[in-house]
Amino acid sequence: MKKIILGITSSIAAYKACDLIRLFVKGGYDVHAVATEHALNLVSPLALEVLSGNPVYSSPYPEERREMQHIELKTDASLLLVMPATANIIGKFAHGIADDVLSTTFLSVTCPVLIAPAMNPNMYNHPAVQENMAKLKSWGVKFIGPVFGEVVCGDEGAGKLADIETIYRAAADAVA
Repeated sequence: MKKIILGITSSIAAYKACDLIRLFVKGGYDVHAVATEHALNLVSPLALEVLSGNPVYSSPYPEERREMQHIELKTDASLLLVMPATANIIGKFAHGIADDVLSTTFLSVTCPVLIAPAMNPNMYNHPAVQENMAKLKSWGVKFIGPVFGEVVCGDEGAGKLADIETIYRAAADAVA
């Protein structure tokens, strides 16, 4: 069974992680959710755990777990998929900032990395975000989307999360 680490950040699209986890589990994948602290304001850790069948990793220093989570997570991982990815996490990855479980996991994995951005079109088109994405692409990180459409604030443009089925297919292809 292929192990997929699903990184979830604090985009409003975080709720779609539940649908993606269901697709992965149905497809026979072992899914381990890693959520940033603020992502858990948008999606329930209990829902992620129930759907994946695995604990959610969110705190670098949880009371009940003492091992180095980012090291444990990377073991046997076939893919790190970050969905939705905010401008913040893309910037952290591009600059080697390791201040939470997701960013330390990114730095420790040796498997392929796939990122599905979701943000306001003005943010997505900002030169800093585009430069950070170009840097990550030069390291072999792959991106799926974003797509053109209306985002939650009503703005229209590139920044909308690619649809879940498209992300699922891209992830399945990446681990095939």
